[in-house]
Amino acid sequence: MHPQIEHLYQLGLFDFPAYFSTLDAPKPGSLRGLYRGYFVGPAWFRKLARPLLTITGMGDWRGKFIDSQGKILNLVQNGEILVSKLPMELVEQDSLIDGKPGVTLRYEASNPLPWPWVIDEMRRIQADWVLGMTILQRGPLRQFPLPFVLQSVEAMHGF
Repeated sequence: MHPQIEHLYQLGLFDFPAYFSTLDAPKPGSLRGLYRGYFVGPAWFRKLARPLLTITGMGDWRGKFIDSQGKILNLVQNGEILVSKLPMELVEQDSLIDGKPGVTLRYEASNPLPWPWVIDEMRRIQADWVLGMTILQRGPLRQFPLPFVLQSVEAMHGF
């Protein structure tokens, strides 16, 4: 793994907003493709992330696919196959984290709760890596964005 990514496993959850603010937003068209997803941050968070996602219908989340029109599908492992779940759309909007112009992945309103209230803000770490910050846009949890990274599968040479 690249050193810029490895250091993200050492950061505390409250360190991520400041780190996120140092990164540039990707150009919307540059995000096309298949991405492998990883949880980053402290070990306790990485261990809790999958069980918490199971409760919300995203159990064994593996990544995202972003098409050329800005439509996004989450990819979840279901036995031996990957299935797509919880469609999203890419929008350009100011960040809730730092107010800078950015790229946000927004869950469609037709998804089950709590997903229509959730967004993923994106910033480029390097060419093949993107930092995502998941934000629940309701109540006090809005103040606690949760980190993940996406790695381009093209750069990995396979999922």
